[in-house]
Amino acid sequence: MNLKTFLLLLISFVFSTHEIVIAQDDFELVQSIPSETNLIDTNLSNTLDVWLKMINDANSKINIETFYFANKSGEPLEQVIEALKNAALRGVEIRIIVDSSFYANNEKSVDILDQTQNITIRKFPVGNISGGVMHAKFFIVDNKNLFIGSQNMDWRSIKHIHEIGVRVMNDDLAGMFNEIFETDWRLCEGSYWGLVNQGIHKFVNLENPVTINSDEYGKIILYPAFSPPEINMAGLNSEEDELIKIITNAGKRLYIQIYSYSPRKQKENSYIRIDSALRVAAAKGVDIRIIFPDWAIRESSIDFIKDLSLVKNIQIKFISFSQHSSGFIPYSRVDHSKYFIADDNLSWISTSNWEWGYFNNSRNATLIINSEKINNKLSELFNGIWEGSYVEFIDVDRKYETVKRN
Repeated sequence: MNLKTFLLLLISFVFSTHEIVIAQDDFELVQSIPSETNLIDTNLSNTLDVWLKMINDANSKINIETFYFANKSGEPLEQVIEALKNAALRGVEIRIIVDSSFYANNEKSVDILDQTQNITIRKFPVGNISGGVMHAKFFIVDNKNLFIGSQNMDWRSIKHIHEIGVRVMNDDLAGMFNEIFETDWRLCEGSYWGLVNQGIHKFVNLENPVTINSDEYGKIILYPAFSPPEINMAGLNSEEDELIKIITNAGKRLYIQIYSYSPRKQKENSYIRIDSALRVAAAKGVDIRIIFPDWAIRESSIDFIKDLSLVKNIQIKFISFSQHSSGFIPYSRVDHSKYFIADDNLSWISTSNWEWGYFNNSRNATLIINSEKINNKLSELFNGIWEGSYVEFIDVDRKYETVKRN
């Protein structure tokens, strides 16, 4: 056997016995649907399934930044916690950031993970830095696989609340979120060095978006935006600025599903950016439809919502879910989504509510997505809810009562 034949046989053997796996960019819309409802699902991926697969596939690192953990024995988040423990025990380094003030005054389920080898937890004192809370909800696996959405690490977010999120497999976008995580990880310990760009290999923003090719959705162009400006490194896009820009540039339609809304700054009436932008867009003839959950009915906001509904070209509905057959469950049975679509190609998936404090005091994150197919999929979801049995038009003459939450 000559050398050439031997090398050809060797190459053939290597390729036939070792599968070569090349990581591909990917994009997946993710949804939680409340149990015992027939809310339209449009074949979107299930939150629990996506989270478990991401964690179980982890090889080296998981970074989680979330408002809080809330577990209940026998409920679905328990599977996520067990998956995290198992990942840590097989050597995956896991770091977790939660909000310090929420932890101090409420749920402490994150403590279940605190004594596990390879898991480190920090509490982020955003209130001491910018006056808000750590309200973002994202995690990154192996520096390439990103999840971001309205879902908290809460058993009710998986089983009893309507939520919308997205999983994106892309090194550059995951790297950008990792840089946010590293910034906040340092800020947890009081180091403002985290606010300095430390040499990201690709800074992802409006001017430098990510382009990926998904099997299901084809070409997708996307970039992130973050809040609050006070703890954003230079070059990051501001959520509020990008939101106003998209509303202002809309030419045909804005279909919005958002958890809460108020156009004022705390107890003042001076904050009107979003409200003004919506009214200007409507005056141009843009078809604006908004779905709020019944939890948005609060003394501080209901009059603003009623007034907005009187504007020509703006229609508003409230969405409500009945209680579960097991009885009243605190902080559940609500639509917690934070997404909207603009015209035929832009989509917005976020962790932020539409109030001053979420954009200016609290840590939040958004993905802005340019894709006609994703826009169509979210339109299908929105229209199915808009025409469904869980919604009703706002009645400006009705005296609404605040919905019981706990």
